[in-house]
Parts: sequence; C-alpha cells; structure tokens
Amino acid sequence: MVKKRGAWSAEEDKKLVDYVMQYGEKRWRTVPDLVGLNRCGKSCRLRWLNYVKPGIKRGNISKEEEHLIIRLHNLIGNRWALIAGRLPGRTDNEIKNYWNTYLKYKSVSNNDLNSVICGGSAVVSAPPLKVFETRDLFTSDIPQPSASRFS
Repeated sequence: MVKKRGAWSAEEDKKLVDYVMQYGEKRWRTVPDLVGLNRCGKSCRLRWLNYVKPGIKRGNISKEEEHLIIRLHNLIGNRWALIAGRLPGRTDNEIKNYWNTYLKYKSVSNNDLNSVICGGSAVVSAPPLKVFETRDLFTSDIPQPSASRFS
C-alpha cells in the first residue's frame, strides 16, 4: 500500500496527538498502524516534533529572536538544535528554515553585526568583527604550495 504524502488533515493531527498523549513518544514505526494513519513512522515523528507537539510556538519570529539567532549562529554555526534550545517553543527545523530563507544572504555591515552581537548596547572594548566575503576565501594570505612533485 502506498503511503500518503502531502498536507496533513486536522483529523490525522488529532489521531496523532491522541496517540502520543496516551502512549508517549516512542516506537514511531508502529504508530501509523496502531493509529490508523496511512503515513510512515518518520512522517509521524516529524509532524509531532515540528508541528503538533504542545508548546511549539507558531507565528513570526520576533526581532529579539532574530538577533539571538544571528548571535548564536555567529558563535556556534549551524547547530540548529542548540540554537533552538535557547528559543523556547521554537524547533530546530524552524530555526534552520528561517536562517536559510531570511538571514543567510542578508547583507549585514560590521556595525549592524556588532550591534546585534553586543545586544544593541554600546560596548567600547569590543573589537570590530571581520565580515568575510566569498572573494576573501580566494585572496587570503594562505601560503601557496611550491612546485608540484608531479611536474
């Protein structure tokens, strides 16, 4: 039998929530058969974790949350679960998608980045941050290898 794909119905969400509330978050492979969903276990797990689990914050990301995402990403990189852990109710998937959609290519000047990283306050002792451009990767002071041994 082919598993259903695409949007979840309210009825499917209710079945999933009722099951997890009664039996807990475990054995996701067996959930679809036990609940009567024509979905795979992975789809049920992801739907629960990213959309219907109680406590998930829906809606637009605030400016404060955006600044925190930028600050944390600057410190720890693409570790979305760690970043989401600092934003109650936000999922790692939501943070990753927000970064890739709105922030990844946003041009940020040194002053803007320093303001965000320093929490908007004037910190005199903080050195300015270097914002690297792609071209910087190719014009760096990395020593070039001498003559090839295969010449």
